[in-house]
Amino acid sequence: MKNSYENAMDDSNPDMDISSSFFHERFYSRKESFMKGMHGWLSVALVAVLVIIFVILAILTGILFGHYSTMVNELTVLKHNVSDTKNDTNDLWKSVDNIMGDLSKIKTKVDTTEGTCSSCPPGWKLIRSYCYYFKSSLETWEQSREQCATRNGILLVLKDMYEMNALLPTIGKSRYWIGLRRDSENTDTWLWADGTPLTFSAWNEGEPNNDHDEEHCAEILGGVQSWNDRNCEHRLGYICRGVWTC
Repeated sequence: MKNSYENAMDDSNPDMDISSSFFHERFYSRKESFMKGMHGWLSVALVAVLVIIFVILAILTGILFGHYSTMVNELTVLKHNVSDTKNDTNDLWKSVDNIMGDLSKIKTKVDTTEGTCSSCPPGWKLIRSYCYYFKSSLETWEQSREQCATRNGILLVLKDMYEMNALLPTIGKSRYWIGLRRDSENTDTWLWADGTPLTFSAWNEGEPNNDHDEEHCAEILGGVQSWNDRNCEHRLGYICRGVWTC
């Protein structure tokens, strides 16, 4: 048997079922509406994000394309410049080759020609393009310079190795004064008899040593490296070089 409370509960069940059903319908209706709204907003937000990404990608693509075009143009200009430089370099080397060829021809002509003189005065020797006077009598450096002047010549002035090598066979093992002397105002400076400074030299090993501070004039001995400084008052043979034009 049911008590009075159970009967009361049984009597109220129909109303409670109706309220509960109504509440559930309202709740799920609002929930569905809210979810639809959220879905719409998410869709709009997603579309907006995609649009922004697309715009950014378009801007970056434009920038990259601009840089690419600039680099292509710069590379094209650089390629043309390199090509022009290569052509200029080739032309320069051709010019150098032509100059070297001309110099070789000139040297060959000088080496194979006896010189502008067809003959020298009596006692003088024709070697290449100059006349030389070899004197074996012994004189001081200053006397040798004066003797060359009386013969219309100059005590030997050597300006390059070619001229010296041409004279070595005639010099042999003898010793001769050459026209080279220390500057009286600066003993570290050497001057030729014509007043020009020393630009070419062929000193023997350890020379000039200015032994006892008395060796202010130069002599030549046989050999390629054959110059020696010596006391100007010593007596040696001497070599004159002609200063005239044949």
